[in-house]
Amino acid sequence: MDNIQFGAFVAQLRKERGLTQRELADRLHVTDKAVSKWETGKGFPDLKLLEPLAQELEVSLVELLQGERSPSPTLTKEEAGQAAVQAMEQGERNAARRYLRLFQIFLWVGAALCGISLVPSLSLGAYLLYFDLFRAPELGVIGSADGPTVILTAGSPLIPHWLQPVLTAAVLLLCVILALRVRRLERRLK
Repeated sequence: MDNIQFGAFVAQLRKERGLTQRELADRLHVTDKAVSKWETGKGFPDLKLLEPLAQELEVSLVELLQGERSPSPTLTKEEAGQAAVQAMEQGERNAARRYLRLFQIFLWVGAALCGISLVPSLSLGAYLLYFDLFRAPELGVIGSADGPTVILTAGSPLIPHWLQPVLTAAVLLLCVILALRVRRLERRLK
């Protein structure tokens, strides 16, 4: 099943019934942007929406999945099974694309944070806080009349100062590379 063919069929049926995208969306409890994505081939409805969509457009579920009107009202078991498998595969691809998009956003945010931490003039407070987070705690003992008192103080850095920007730049580069690869994978799933 082709998204473009499916979308054109949905648009044709919607117009035949005299419905706007918003009216169809309201009846299915989705946004008009979702209906627009279906009709332009940029998206596919969730599996749970296929039957209500077919009912609203007054076609059978099989006709909706095939993207065309069938001359015969029934299909063979193989044709019906194939149409159902195609619909499930399309739903799985759409879900995978959504998760990839979220992961890509996460990677870009990580890259931005790394980039900001590399430029101390933009955010001196964040830069100083960043370097203070990598300090190892030290224990100091002070004697008094009541006995020894233990004081926890910040001491030498866990990571040398010269290595911190290098590691941050490496993480920045890794986030950018992964985000671009995830973007390419997401586009391949369309």
